[in-house]
Amino acid sequence: MKKNDLFIPAILTAGILLASCGTADLAEEEPEVAEPAETNEKENSDMTQETETPEEDTDETEENTGGDHSETPDSELTLSDNQSYQLYVLDGYEFTAEEPNRDLVFLQENDAVFMRIETYYPSDIDFDELLATTQQTLQASNPEGELAEFMDYDSSVFSNSAAYEVETPEGHVTGIAFESDYIVARVTIFDQSTAETRSDFIQMAQTIERVQK
Repeated sequence: MKKNDLFIPAILTAGILLASCGTADLAEEEPEVAEPAETNEKENSDMTQETETPEEDTDETEENTGGDHSETPDSELTLSDNQSYQLYVLDGYEFTAEEPNRDLVFLQENDAVFMRIETYYPSDIDFDELLATTQQTLQASNPEGELAEFMDYDSSVFSNSAAYEVETPEGHVTGIAFESDYIVARVTIFDQSTAETRSDFIQMAQTIERVQK
């Protein structure tokens, strides 16, 4: 009887030890089960970043192309068939050739309001000579009028320029002689007090640039 009494507690002790070992093994295996979850979270994060990247590229594309249509929204790039240059013509105005080496841009509502354009290559004319003939042309439009220097324009767009005006019964006549890249030009603006279009003509004149045909 004493042997049986000792044998039973030994069996119970062994069972308890085996159960404890099983529990410990399960506790050690639990972190290994959690690893796939971390992997899935990382994959989901990578997929989210890949999904967001095209949106950023789209925004950059819109920013790069957005400025292409805002430069001259109310004008049309026009090439002279009569001379080797181009300019932007504003809406409400029309461009036409007048005679060899002369073009006109006129107000569609009143063709007596216009700008005459004459262009030269730098090797063909001296700027001071062009300026002198510009002053003579203006004075001829009103021999009794006072020829005055005109300063109300942005001269920084030209390499060199000078402008004068004279008042006539109809309005101001303004002449601007200028030099820019590969071009020397003169524009003569015939404005009327009822139209007040001089600033429009000057804006168009500032876009004149040489082109090779």
